[in-house]
Amino acid sequence: MNLDLCKELQVRRSGDGYVVCTPFKYYDNDNVVVFAWPSSRGAFRVSDNGEAAERLSMDGIDVCGDRIDRWIGEAKVFFKLNWDQEDQSFWVEVDEGELAAAVFRVAEAASQLQAMTVVRNSFSESTFKAEVMSLIRDVARETGVDVKFDVPVVSNFTADALFLAEARPLAIVVAQSKDRLMEAELMWSNAKRLGDPTMVFAVVESSDKVGRKEVERAQFYTDKTLTFRNFSHQVREKMIESLSS
Repeated sequence: MNLDLCKELQVRRSGDGYVVCTPFKYYDNDNVVVFAWPSSRGAFRVSDNGEAAERLSMDGIDVCGDRIDRWIGEAKVFFKLNWDQEDQSFWVEVDEGELAAAVFRVAEAASQLQAMTVVRNSFSESTFKAEVMSLIRDVARETGVDVKFDVPVVSNFTADALFLAEARPLAIVVAQSKDRLMEAELMWSNAKRLGDPTMVFAVVESSDKVGRKEVERAQFYTDKTLTFRNFSHQVREKMIESLSS
């Protein structure tokens, strides 16, 4: 039996099942691979085979820790998947007609799980960050909107600043590295997934500092990704505009 899913998925036979290479990427840029096996009732069991969790473990992240466990619980509901505690893998059983959609759901969940490796609890101060913090305080004074600093928001990701606007809170992430920019993306993705109204702005010093491709990608996975160096006035204006709307 051959599977013809869609042009974005590369399928090959492996033993009794199938290996599906997806367009989703792990943080190291490897494609997420999903496995599909025929089940006893004529359906297919689709799984990431524990690869995302294994990658987390190799990076020294405790897959059974509270933060990861809480995220997995939320991901199960959002992606409509199961979690195999023994194999530490996402899985779902579907009919062949639903197979392509299930592969995409498992792959996206796996890529987001492995991306949790970038979560860090502290970040070194820099002149750039100090300048952004000063600008944030100026914006708070000008708009009259209260602001808090180093606040857990959206699944306990930490924002460098959180404007407590009545309509929609605004979280600011000072992205001094690719890892921190990825955190901003995860914060935004989780806010969307959970229906949290918090907006997420990432502020980078320049695209040269964190990577041009990374900044371009972040534009799609944050409410705004702003360049600070030589454009600080625009950063200020965008913050004020968002808090005033």
